[in-house]
Order: sequence, then C-alpha cells, then structure tokens
Amino acid sequence: GAAVEVGRRQVRRGPSPEAQTCFGPGLWERPCFELALLSLIWVVTPFQLVYLKITGTLFPASDFRHPVVTPALVCMSQLLTKCPVLSLQDVVKGLFVCCVFLDYVSLSRRFIPELINFLLGILYVATPNKHGHGYTLVHPFRASGKNSELLVVSDQEDTATWQRRGLSLGWAGGLKGQTKTEANHTRLSCLAVCLALVKRCVLLYGPLPSFQTIMRPLGALLTEHLADGSRPPELQELCRSALADVEKHEQCCRPLVCEKSKPLPLKLFTPRLVRVLEFGKKQGSSKEEQERKRLIHKHKREFKGAVREIRRDNQFLARMQLSETLERDAERKRKVKQLFNSLATQEGEWKALKRKKFKK
Repeated sequence: GAAVEVGRRQVRRGPSPEAQTCFGPGLWERPCFELALLSLIWVVTPFQLVYLKITGTLFPASDFRHPVVTPALVCMSQLLTKCPVLSLQDVVKGLFVCCVFLDYVSLSRRFIPELINFLLGILYVATPNKHGHGYTLVHPFRASGKNSELLVVSDQEDTATWQRRGLSLGWAGGLKGQTKTEANHTRLSCLAVCLALVKRCVLLYGPLPSFQTIMRPLGALLTEHLADGSRPPELQELCRSALADVEKHEQCCRPLVCEKSKPLPLKLFTPRLVRVLEFGKKQGSSKEEQERKRLIHKHKREFKGAVREIRRDNQFLARMQLSETLERDAERKRKVKQLFNSLATQEGEWKALKRKKFKK
C-alpha cells in the first residue's frame, strides 16, 4: 500500500530531475509511443525494451488502471501477439517481454492470455515431433513453414556440451554473428528460460478456477518434450518439474454436463396417456365408438348425396318450366301480332269503301 501511494505521488509530480538528466525529459511518454509505432515487427532495440522494465520499477504495476503502466501493458500485449517470430533475436526479445509481464502482474495476479500463448508457441517451435493433440497454435506462430522448428536442436554434440545460463538482452542485437554451436546453445537456453517462465506462470495462476483449462495445452507440449530423449538432462528435469507442478493443482471448477437421466415430473403435471388406435378424425377409444362414427359418417355422406341429387332434379325441372313458359309466351305474341295485322287490313278496306261512297 505504501509503495502504491508513493508511485501515485510520483505520477502526479512527474519525472525527477535525476531521471530527466539520465533519460531525457520525455521518458514518461516517449517509450510507449515509440514501441506502439514499432509493434508490428520486432525492430525494437534492447534499450527500448528496457523502458518497459524501468516503467514497472518506477510506477505501481498492480493498479487496476494507471496512466503509464496500462499503456505499457497494452504495448507488451501487442508485441507478443502482432510481431512474428522469425529469428532467435525475436525469441530473446519475446522472452524478455514475458519476464517483464510476469513482474508487472506478480502482485495483482492478472491473467495475461498473450503471455500463455507466446510460451505455448516457444514450446511448439522447440518440439521436433509434433503430434498436434491437445493444443491449437495461433498467431504469431505458425504450425508449419520455415520457422515452425526455429528452436529445434538436432546436433547431439551441441546438446551434450550445453550448459544452462541466463539470456542477456544484449544478445538480441548480435546473434547474427554466432557460430552453429553457439546458436544451438542459445536455442537450448531459450527453451530453459521458457520452461522457467512456465513454472512461474503455474505458481502465479494456480489459484484460478480455470487453471487446468488454461494449462492443458502447455501440459500437452511438456509431455511431448519429455518423450523426446535427446534433450539435456537439465532440460528434462525442468520439463518434468513443470509438468508435475501443472498436474499437482486440482481442477477447482466442475464443467457443466447433462444429467444422465431426465428428472421425473411432478405427479400433478403427469399427462393422462390415451391409446390412439387411429389418427385423424377417425380416432376413438373402442371399436363400438369407431363403428358408430363410421355409420354417422356414412349417413352424412349419403344425406349429402341425396340432397345433391334433389338439387339437380329441381334445377332440371326449373329449366323445363322456364322453357315451356318461354314457348307459350312466344306463341301468344305471334297470335296477337297476326290478329293486329288482320284488324289493320280490315280497317284499311273499310276506309277504302268509305272513300268510294263519298265520291259518288
């Protein structure tokens, strides 16, 4: 608590005169800004990576949110996820960032998935015979290709002469001039540092409920490393110790599983099951009921047929009556017309006789 309060006061005051003299006035802003610009490729220099270490030393890294430490955490996450691992220099820089990450979260025990993923990738590129069971490789590592076996050492003489020692960050700037034996020793040293970081992660994240799920991919790769007998005895012991630490923690959370048998419903809600002999409208509970429904259906069908025939007969009779009525009307009109014609003829003859009488 006292250290956190001192760090907060230091943030409010800004950099001290000694820090400004040694590192320049922009120490608090320039490192994270430069690293953010260079986060797509591993072109950061060892001196720029030291800024991250200095940031964790000067400021409280256990705060939930901090104006300096939080951007540094984001920057390191980007370095571990966006930068492809193409050479031994990249491996050394990535392992250094992992060490700084663990220093940052040593008090808060914050889970860093990028850290676990990077260590998983380092173990993968150091495995000669990959089975691919129990883990999935994601960016920035590739399951196959030129750099899929970057840390594999096939020379048994170099393996026998290797001695464990710490990796210096200065190696990241001068690994190109190494001999083949020195490069193989560097590969084995990187693997040793990775195993040591795995053990630190096991101690750090052991209390998590999902510890077994998080460490299952690492456990699968550690098992493959133990199966490879060409490793130095010290690396074999590191693998065995790390795997034992992983298996020592019991699984705290029980995964959700379906029950083996369905629960019985309450008796009040138990449905009354009725045997269905037939489906549709003809279903019934007994043969007598079915016979009764069959007769009713037959009666309805015959009744509808009789009504249909009666309707057709009525329509036929109506048509016949209409035709007879039309014929009688036409005959009557014809006779009336003839009568009118005869009357008109008689009237014309009568008028002609009348005119003749007047002329005489």
